[in-house]
Amino acid sequence: MMNERKRLAFRLLVLPFLAAILLPYSMKRWMFDHNFSIFYFLLVSSGISFGLIPVMYKLGMAMDITDHPGGRHTHKHITPRTGGIAIFITFIITLNLVIDPPREFQGLFWASCIMAFIGIVDDIKSLPATVKMLGQIIAVTVLIWYGFTFSFLPDTFIGNTVEILLTYLWILGIVNAFNCLDGMDGLAAGVGIIILGFFSWIAYSVGDMFLMVVSIILLGAILGFLPYNFRVRNKGLIFLGDTGSTFIGFTIAALSIYGNWGQDKSVDMIIPVLLLAVPITDMVMTTVIRTTRKQVRSLRELMAYAGNDHFHHRLQQLGIQPKQTVIVIYLLTIVMGLISLLLKHGDFASSLISLAIGIIIFYMIVAFMLHADKEKKQVEKK
Repeated sequence: MMNERKRLAFRLLVLPFLAAILLPYSMKRWMFDHNFSIFYFLLVSSGISFGLIPVMYKLGMAMDITDHPGGRHTHKHITPRTGGIAIFITFIITLNLVIDPPREFQGLFWASCIMAFIGIVDDIKSLPATVKMLGQIIAVTVLIWYGFTFSFLPDTFIGNTVEILLTYLWILGIVNAFNCLDGMDGLAAGVGIIILGFFSWIAYSVGDMFLMVVSIILLGAILGFLPYNFRVRNKGLIFLGDTGSTFIGFTIAALSIYGNWGQDKSVDMIIPVLLLAVPITDMVMTTVIRTTRKQVRSLRELMAYAGNDHFHHRLQQLGIQPKQTVIVIYLLTIVMGLISLLLKHGDFASSLISLAIGIIIFYMIVAFMLHADKEKKQVEKK
């Protein structure tokens, strides 16, 4: 709980928001003239987000958009889940500062608004899984309409149809995988920052300035949130909520399709898979286990199922502390990112080798976790 001094200091944290709002009118021209545009967007987005979080904290507490202790929750105090709203507002404000964006900009803008609206309604009043999925499908449809699709098959009716179907599966899968990843303080946000950092790095190296700028904007928006959520000695002060986790996953999935990651088409496919290896592994692992063990019997049950059998939960069950678990997953994501950097100038053979390395690494980790879980259950039976 906060005493009066802490409350006053917390309210003063809104000042970075005001400073970031004024930055476009005072420093934009100078920073662009001196090739500091990347730092400009990073400063604006992180400043707005960091300053908005105290406002969203108060809003969440006042409207009771909160998670209460007990059940699957490990925190000890009522915690608002409105951090994602600040990230979304920051992203939209800063995105509109981009000069001469391509046509796809409009699609990303409107689709992001749809996704955030669904998340906000879900955080305020829990929506049925089917309603959320319908809203997500509408958002992906908007993206596809504006040109966000895979483009690795021949330009024929069948090829285009398959690419569109794969686009739906990819984006919807990543959105829900990121939502499941949001189970520990700093986990989804930190993984998102790392992925976006590699996105912007690779985009800069291949000369895709729009992708780099959008990645930096979202990175900064999440970066402003992270100090409130991933604290060294305390539990998170505020959570992403479904708004934040689904919005971040959605935008990252869209950017991964839009990006031109290398010289070979196979590289365009493999680099996003490597960078998103943790949420993908988590989604595949939990889906296979829950289905084979008949814990779920339909897609609807699978979407609504909530359990403590995710990748990060299993790492914690090995005896790793929550914050160390988050760090381990950060390091795994960084390793996949470094492999991606090596791959960007690769060919089809390099893509297959890199993918094989990633599969082997995560297969060994998952096999070890499942073996440890089996041994633990056998000991408990005795």
